[in-house]
Amino acid sequence: MRLAGAVLCAFLALVPTVQAVDAPALKPGEKPQPGSTEAELWYGMDQAEKQIRDSPLRVTDPALNGYVQEVLCEVTADYCKDLRLYIIDVPVFNASMAPNGVVLVFSGALLRMQDEAELALVLGHEFAHYRQRHSLQSWDKAKDTTAFLATFGVLTWVGGAGLAGGIAQMAGLANMMQFSRDKEREADDIGFEIVSELGYDPQAGVRIWQRMQNEEKANVRAKHSPVFASHPKTSERLEDMAAAAAGYKGTFKTNQQAFDVATEPYLQNWLEAELSRRMYDTSIQVIRDLRAGARPELEGIYDFYQGEALRRRKKPGDLEQADILYTRAVSNANAPAEVWREYGFAMERSRKRDEALFALKSYLAKKPEAGDRLFIEQDIVRLETKP
Repeated sequence: MRLAGAVLCAFLALVPTVQAVDAPALKPGEKPQPGSTEAELWYGMDQAEKQIRDSPLRVTDPALNGYVQEVLCEVTADYCKDLRLYIIDVPVFNASMAPNGVVLVFSGALLRMQDEAELALVLGHEFAHYRQRHSLQSWDKAKDTTAFLATFGVLTWVGGAGLAGGIAQMAGLANMMQFSRDKEREADDIGFEIVSELGYDPQAGVRIWQRMQNEEKANVRAKHSPVFASHPKTSERLEDMAAAAAGYKGTFKTNQQAFDVATEPYLQNWLEAELSRRMYDTSIQVIRDLRAGARPELEGIYDFYQGEALRRRKKPGDLEQADILYTRAVSNANAPAEVWREYGFAMERSRKRDEALFALKSYLAKKPEAGDRLFIEQDIVRLETKP
């Protein structure tokens, strides 16, 4: 974080101080005038992009990138050729579209989405900020405030996920301007209009903001975060989305199957990363909401990871709730192999030795390369020889 701050300070020195003005909407293919504030802003982000291309946090899978790129191009139409997409493996709900055309989508955002309509809406919102030049309009005001670097630090270390180099620079520079409530509402309205005209489900925003509100309520720290101080309240955005969606009738697309095909290969990795944040109160809520809208074949995966979040949180009663979830998860054929290990320990705690032995042996059979195999084998021997 110190390195990112130093880079940012150096970059600020390059930017001339001029009076901020409302700029006209960006046109497809348009470039900033040489020597302008906008050109300097683009230059800083271009330098950050060079690091992002080679970042170990970048997800390079052609299938996932191709799918998100396809949705991005549908949403942005003629602007698509000006944009470069980078999917970043960070377990935080974040997406941004920088003034120079760099699009960042964090894996934590993809985890929290449930269909293509929701993905399109998020991209539409960020595209609105990009097209309307909201970053440029807020740049001069932001860089002259004493809270600027503090805001940058929060945004690049959000949720316990440390970012470095170009990703930190880009995420911070793209979001630090703290768009006004009017700008956020404008982006909401434009994004909603775009995706609705494309035939996407207008209820997508309602679903997203309802889950975000649930997660926000589960996290006491989020209520006092300075990062979102300039944004409309989540409850307000939820009400606005619900009111806008109420005017639409008919059948709309969610393209859930295409979204599932692209994202499900990453589901367990993203859930593991979510738990790695050690923000168990919010993770429990996130996973609970995901399970509520999941297909039956995915329920065992969500049950297992919600059980893991409870077990690791260690509040009174959590282990008992986790054991219930492990017991439910083993009945699902698609549950992770690890659920049999935890179910085995749950059965041992319940003094059901035969069930515990069966579960632990099932775990090793389902995952013969398990890193903890020797320890589990010792547990099996202990249970078998236990009086």
